[in-house]
Amino acid sequence: MEQDQQEYQLVYIHGRANLKTLILYQEEGALEKTKKIENYYGFENGINGKELYETGIKQAENIGVEVKKQEVTNIQMIENGFEVKTEKAMFSAKSIILATGNKKNKPNIKGIEEFEGRGVSYCAVCDGFFYRNKNIAVIGSGNYAISETNELVNIADTITILTNGEKAPEFRANQDNVTIDTKEMEAIKGDKRVKEIQFKDGATLKTDGIFVAQGVAGSLDFAKKLGIMTRKRSYNR
Repeated sequence: MEQDQQEYQLVYIHGRANLKTLILYQEEGALEKTKKIENYYGFENGINGKELYETGIKQAENIGVEVKKQEVTNIQMIENGFEVKTEKAMFSAKSIILATGNKKNKPNIKGIEEFEGRGVSYCAVCDGFFYRNKNIAVIGSGNYAISETNELVNIADTITILTNGEKAPEFRANQDNVTIDTKEMEAIKGDKRVKEIQFKDGATLKTDGIFVAQGVAGSLDFAKKLGIMTRKRSYNR
């Protein structure tokens, strides 16, 4: 969600600067899939992510930004710029902003996509508020899982770190409400929202919410083919 907002702001700034700007996109972003946002300035009762996204696009279009739903199939460097090819057309540009976002590193567990936005979250800072005094689980076995857990220890009633068969992380925080379970998971179950996690050994864990913290996989490999220099940095997420 945060990435979607930052990308929109960049586009809006270019449009306000009277630069001819085109947005090409193919799939929905995380913002559009978010059921409710309560930490965005200016909306005292919160707002649906899709509504916020559509409002932002209309605002950009009002200042002359063009938006097209077309998949980019090729980018080539030419003299004084780039040629961008989609399945429908060819565009030329003096500069390109690659705003592909990140692909979530999801565990192979039945039901995880079904319950996204209905109990399955990928951001403790964004969604932890909704799980005050509730019982939650964090899926992961590395520093990312520890970081997310630390964001939640003062919010949730109990937290279970689920390593899904991986070696348990070293969790040094003195928190009595955190436990670690290394069993492999089979499925996430519920009705309108998440209710429990089923393990491969038949055991179950009742939970009000699940935070996936297995890291992220970048989706900018194609940029290297253009000769673009990339720089690796370390973040908590």
